[in-house]
Amino acid sequence: MAAPNIPWVSPEEFLDMEERSETKHHYYRGLITAMAGGSPEHSALAMNLGAELRAALRKTGCRVFNSDLMIQTGSGEMLAYPDVSVVCGPFKRMPTRRNVVTNPFFVAEVLSPSTEANDRGEKSREYRLTPTLRQYALLSQETPLIEVHTRHDDGTWRITEFEGLDATLDLTALNCRIPLADLYDGVFDE
Repeated sequence: MAAPNIPWVSPEEFLDMEERSETKHHYYRGLITAMAGGSPEHSALAMNLGAELRAALRKTGCRVFNSDLMIQTGSGEMLAYPDVSVVCGPFKRMPTRRNVVTNPFFVAEVLSPSTEANDRGEKSREYRLTPTLRQYALLSQETPLIEVHTRHDDGTWRITEFEGLDATLDLTALNCRIPLADLYDGVFDE
């Protein structure tokens, strides 16, 4: 049996569909994937990170966003809703879409079993192609563990892990330190 023919969709066609959709979708190189709801742990962890960043970044010119903000990556090949994102300074937007931002400074994804390979693979590569992005964080919802990808002045990326409730997340690009005990507060409670 032959595989079904899946038509390629342009970014503009995707955005037209997304504006009419009642659910969110991820776009990557012509393919569209529906986004499923997350677990209570996923939601709590994203909310905790957003709240901690909001408190730390007040009056710095940086703004914190939840997963309602759509980001277009530097290649133009991906349109996604990061779990948490930070934009510093004025928004840069797609010329044809005022609701799509192209200049994230920081993005974070809470890992889920169904999305972890994508978050570590194509999504990570695409985010890192965005010239304004300085850090990309991957947060485990199963154990207190955060992996941070940091762009250095020479353009290389370095990965740092922060593990355990005694550790402190150091987001050097944002000049922000957050105890993992605070980030994971209430995440594992039944």
